[in-house]
Amino acid sequence: MESHRLLTIVLLQLLALGQSWANSGLNLQNNYRNMLVRLNTNKVSLGGVQELREGLVEVSFDYGATWGTICSTSWSMREGNVVCRQLGLGYASKATLSTEHGDNKKHPWAMVGTLCRGTESRLAECSRESLYPSLCNARNHNVSVVACVSHSADLEIGLADIEKTARLEAVPMSRLTCAMEEHCVSADAYEIRRTQPNAARLLLRFSVKASNVGTADVSPYANYKDWVWHQCHRHYHSMNVFATFDVYDLKYRKVAQGHKASFCLMDTDCTPGVRAKYTCGNTTQGISVGCADTYTHVLDCQWVDVTRVPVNRRYILRVALNPEYRLGEITFENNGAECLLDYTGVSSTTRIYNCRRSPLWFRR
Repeated sequence: MESHRLLTIVLLQLLALGQSWANSGLNLQNNYRNMLVRLNTNKVSLGGVQELREGLVEVSFDYGATWGTICSTSWSMREGNVVCRQLGLGYASKATLSTEHGDNKKHPWAMVGTLCRGTESRLAECSRESLYPSLCNARNHNVSVVACVSHSADLEIGLADIEKTARLEAVPMSRLTCAMEEHCVSADAYEIRRTQPNAARLLLRFSVKASNVGTADVSPYANYKDWVWHQCHRHYHSMNVFATFDVYDLKYRKVAQGHKASFCLMDTDCTPGVRAKYTCGNTTQGISVGCADTYTHVLDCQWVDVTRVPVNRRYILRVALNPEYRLGEITFENNGAECLLDYTGVSSTTRIYNCRRSPLWFRR
């Protein structure tokens, strides 16, 4: 008798929970069987035709009877690519949370926490954030927006370049003034410099080749008028972060990190028949289709500061291009590389090897 009473209580609790989800108007479950997707916009072209390649993303769970928008902490080009793919509109050139095409007062959220790898064919195949996104609260009026294009760039990282150029170098901080302005050394270096300005840092250097294997040129996401002039290096930064370099132990616990600001996207080498178009100019940076930009190991910040990393151990070096998904690409599956790193603290015996291509999708 007691077991029947307990079962009844549990069923009533589940029913109440289902009612609360239904009353909230937000689909928090993983049941997408009836989900439809469309773009909507409050902008109308001069000809009176809506801009169907850009707008807020709406979903319906009742075969189109009602529609609602999306709120997500991680809305990015990954999710944008899936939306554009599902609608047959190509690839995402923009994926933001904004009120550009309307807000959630006029277009209430119908789904929260969408999280895509970017390879899915439909938004229904994407996963969800494990917890309710704190971003999706009453103060936030933004909705998920996407713009789609028929052609897109596609960065592919070179593997051989990382392995064959790797070397360890001890460099006194007196020669790292510009690099330290860009925070290209570990945090402890700034404390040590106060009393030991000539103390050396151990830098693991290597080259990184970024090839454009897509169908459109790689272009910096910021307008050239918004690029930042770096006086020390005397060049413009067109992107804050173009690549990241991280060292992990074999349990994927990060032990060192670095980054490379994209100060000069250019065509350093091209496939036969393709003419280089971009140079290190103040208004013309990019990577043409069929060309590549190689950041050589001799450049500032083309390293990981491994001064404090324990020696005589094996690690994982992870390199990623466009790690913040700021540039639209056909896929992000070829943007990363993972290599084994045997680090001894000595240049002659420290080596990077067994590099393999890996996706940007990286959740540990």
